[in-house]
Amino acid sequence: MGNAVLLDTRLRILARKDKFYLLKSSKNTIYKVSCLLLILIALFAFWKLDFAERNLTSVKEFVNKTPVTLTFKDNLKTKGIVFLAHGFAGSTSFMRPIAVALAEAGYLTVRFDFLGHGRHPLPYSGDITTIEGATQKFVNQTNEIISHYLLKHSPSFSMIIGHSMASDIIIRSASLNPSLNSAVAISAYTDALKAKEPKNVLILNGQWEPQLRSKSLEILQNIGVDNPKEGRLYGALDDNAIRKVDFIKNADHVGVLYSVRTQRELVDWINFLEKDKQIFIGNNIGIWTGILFFSIFFLIILLTKFLPKKTLGKYQFGYMRFFSINIIACVLPPLILYNFTFKFVNFPAHNHLINQMILISIILFFSLPPTQFKELTKSFNFPLFAFLFILFCILFGSILDAYVSSFLLTGTRVPVFFSCLIGSIPLMVLMQMYYDNYSNGWILGNIFKLFLIISLSASILLNISQLFIIGYAIILFLTFALIFGFLSNMISRKYNNTLSVGLANGIALAWTFSTALPMYVN
Repeated sequence: MGNAVLLDTRLRILARKDKFYLLKSSKNTIYKVSCLLLILIALFAFWKLDFAERNLTSVKEFVNKTPVTLTFKDNLKTKGIVFLAHGFAGSTSFMRPIAVALAEAGYLTVRFDFLGHGRHPLPYSGDITTIEGATQKFVNQTNEIISHYLLKHSPSFSMIIGHSMASDIIIRSASLNPSLNSAVAISAYTDALKAKEPKNVLILNGQWEPQLRSKSLEILQNIGVDNPKEGRLYGALDDNAIRKVDFIKNADHVGVLYSVRTQRELVDWINFLEKDKQIFIGNNIGIWTGILFFSIFFLIILLTKFLPKKTLGKYQFGYMRFFSINIIACVLPPLILYNFTFKFVNFPAHNHLINQMILISIILFFSLPPTQFKELTKSFNFPLFAFLFILFCILFGSILDAYVSSFLLTGTRVPVFFSCLIGSIPLMVLMQMYYDNYSNGWILGNIFKLFLIISLSASILLNISQLFIIGYAIILFLTFALIFGFLSNMISRKYNNTLSVGLANGIALAWTFSTALPMYVN
């Protein structure tokens, strides 16, 4: 009887083990199938992006020192020229979906990077809020581009489109260039529009831009339109004085540039002015870019399941010490740097950012027990570091550079990148040590980020005229933390490679700041 009970017990244990291994095998199969599916989705999205421009040719050239991208339909005489100007902190990539749609309609599209933006090798200077400052320099640059291509091609029809900051630039430029048949201001806030200058103006805003929509109607009121309404035409086409304000459904400040509705509205506007009917071929570049990006993002999350788990010593912090040091690191650097900064680069915002990252890192260093740095050196794995660098800066970077905003290092931005490394690497390694704390690491890491953002905000308030660009750096940092930081933390929690992850994050953050922040000089 006893042997029968023992045998039954053993059989139950074996059955449980078999069930466990079966469940584990089934789970691994699901992960593998999901990874394969995400790879196929990413490849399909890449094909759709390439397919959207199958009939088009894009050529890069320079006018003076301004980088220009021309997009046009193959083997077809262009019906006219459309100039495209990006907004503040943007680049030609933001205007790509519109450029592709208008090129498909038969127009030569001309995109260019403003001074200090994208791949332009020269910084901009002056206040962007005053006509005499940066605005005039951007207007002069735009006029140079317009004159060059109108003289070169002598088109029967030409138009200029500008987004956000450029909405004001293109209205001013078009007023000085009567040969332009129309100007389109997207997400507009200009005060330069007049009753009859420039010719035939369309103002488009996203549905979710209530302030700009109200501002646009105010613009019409200021030129003499009584009780203006969105979607109505004002003025006479025979006088080239048409004025219209409208909105794009389900679009925000950035989404309006990627909306198919925007593309259709622009082609319809040209058809109305030209009294013609161009073929409309819209594109979903924005959607397929998002699918490509996030299919890779979720693929990496699933792949972390296959990493061998590695356990090392954890970083143990005293909470009182953590909070006291972080408060000092939040408050002290803005006050010190208000009076003195060490010069790494010639661009005030970049230079201040580098100084602040270095100073915060030095202060935070004292929140860590010295013994933890010995443990840190054991947590480096070169293949993992190389993988994260390629993933963040090359793979994701190439997608962002092509379809969102400039993200690849070129020219003047290379020395800025190496200077940013001095501050970003120690800062990110320290942040990763917080995340890898023995308990509540997620809370500590996010508290650290909050203190960092408060510190940067304080610097802006102390010197807003010189450092307002750091406000955009804060947005970049938050985006960086949500995407790159999330992935790297998942890997670090599984494989416990604090130094590898922190170093990769530091390089990626320096890469982000050096490529995406506009270059500004006094």
